[in-house]
Parts: sequence; C-alpha cells; structure tokens
Amino acid sequence: MSEVRLVFSWRSKMSFQRQTAKSISDNSLAAPEVAVAATRYQSFRDIEREHLALMAKYNLALEWTPEVRQVVFNAGDPVRHARDARVAFRYHVREFVLSLRHAHEPLSTVLERTRSLLELLETQGALHSDGGGLEAEVLEWAIEEYENAA
Repeated sequence: MSEVRLVFSWRSKMSFQRQTAKSISDNSLAAPEVAVAATRYQSFRDIEREHLALMAKYNLALEWTPEVRQVVFNAGDPVRHARDARVAFRYHVREFVLSLRHAHEPLSTVLERTRSLLELLETQGALHSDGGGLEAEVLEWAIEEYENAA
C-alpha cells in the first residue's frame, strides 16, 4: 500500500512525496508548516469560541448597551484571527487531500490518512484533544476538498 507523506523540502516549502512501506504513524513527523498552522488554528479557534460564547449571552437584536458594544468589539480580532488561521490550516489539509486524490486513493483512505495526520499532530504536541470537534471539522474539509477535486 502506498502512502503520501509530508516532507520538508530543501527550499523550505512543504511538499508531498509518495512513500511506500511506512505508515504515517511510524516515526513520521508532520512538516513544520503543517504543525504550526494546526497549532495556530486550534489556539485561535479556542479563543474565538470563548468570545462567541460571551456574545451569545446577550440578545444582540435588542441590547446595544455600552457593555454589549464592548463585548462585540472585543470579539472582532479573535474572530478575524481564527478565520485567517483556518484558511492557512485548511490550505495544508487541501494539499494533503489533493495529493491523495491525485494518487487515485478512495475517499475512505483519504479520511483514514487525514485522521492519522491529526493523531500525529497531537502526538507531536501541535494539537491537543478537544473531544473530537477539530477532527470532525477537518474531516469535513477533507470530504469537501476530495469532492471538489472530482
């Protein structure tokens, strides 16, 4: 069975290289760019969630007191940072999925390998367990990217 493995190229760009006989979890390391993007996204996603939960305590259709305005204003930057980090991490997921798609791997294999990549990132300390929320989101991205490439 072949595998697509993340490698760090000599030009410091993340690339994908077809490998055989090793699984993604056999002493593999995710490319540093992927690990940084994953960590950054999960961190900003957690901060975004806290700000959105705070905003949800108010009826924004009715309440616009100075306190509510400040809560909404304070959420702006974290929401933008999370969006930017999401775009960056999703780019790496897209490249990973497309490399498998171009290798004619079925969706089930792509999802399995994407889960392995997430487990690897967690093992490396780039991600922390969040009860499966991030995994579900990334697997949803993988399905979208796989189907969009068809």
